[in-house]
Amino acid sequence: MKADSISSNSEGKVDKKGLKIMIQVDFEGVAGIVNFDEIYPGHPHFDRNCTMLTHEVNAAIEGAVAAGATTIVVRDGHAGNINVDPLLLDRRAMLTRGRVPGTPHTMVLGIDDTFDALLFIGAHARAGEQMGTLSHTMSLKVADLKINGRPISEPAFNSLYASKFGVPVVFVAGDNTACKEARADFGNIETVVTKYAFGRTCAMSKSPYVVREEIKAAAERALKNLSNGCVFRLNAPYKMEVKVYGENPEEIITVEYESDVLEDVMKKFWENL
Repeated sequence: MKADSISSNSEGKVDKKGLKIMIQVDFEGVAGIVNFDEIYPGHPHFDRNCTMLTHEVNAAIEGAVAAGATTIVVRDGHAGNINVDPLLLDRRAMLTRGRVPGTPHTMVLGIDDTFDALLFIGAHARAGEQMGTLSHTMSLKVADLKINGRPISEPAFNSLYASKFGVPVVFVAGDNTACKEARADFGNIETVVTKYAFGRTCAMSKSPYVVREEIKAAAERALKNLSNGCVFRLNAPYKMEVKVYGENPEEIITVEYESDVLEDVMKKFWENL
């Protein structure tokens, strides 16, 4: 099953004055990051890594502005949502931090039909992928997630929600496996590989300076060529199968749920984490 593609003029989005975009931010796919503990408060490198993350976001903002973006919303989507440094963030962007309880689409909180495009920074591979840096889907408790029989990564999960509003995903930056998954899900979109995985906690990373240059250029190309974007739709009813680890690491619990309402499926997914 392929996701739908969107042409640049199919919804009249390219012709209006200025682009409105959301940059969804995660941490695991940032250049140089290889361990889970270094992307949480308390680690000696956490602040440094937050700075590296913010620089990657700023590179995307620079490229977006060059392509004509006038409204840029950055959604800090990792863990406690305190990773993007507000004092270092490009002043042309607005930053959404924190969570609203019970909101299953928290990683793209605020997205609606006024947005022209969705971009991902710091993306990682889905749960079950052993050759992806810090691979998982929302939680380390998740062994696998499928909707309508299709493996679902975090970018796919969030893009699926964005599709309710006709918002295309146009750009993904993350490790080589995350970019491979993005191309499989979204087709010919712009991607930037930040590092090459040797396993879940080992990778060969590009220079952060090189990655920023590539992100800036690719984000600009992506927004100048919205026809290459993808509105990632799956057909209702939405049949979810999620496998989660039990109290015993050897135990895997399978939960199945079906609904015509996407938000209900997303809520059921989060209820099992």
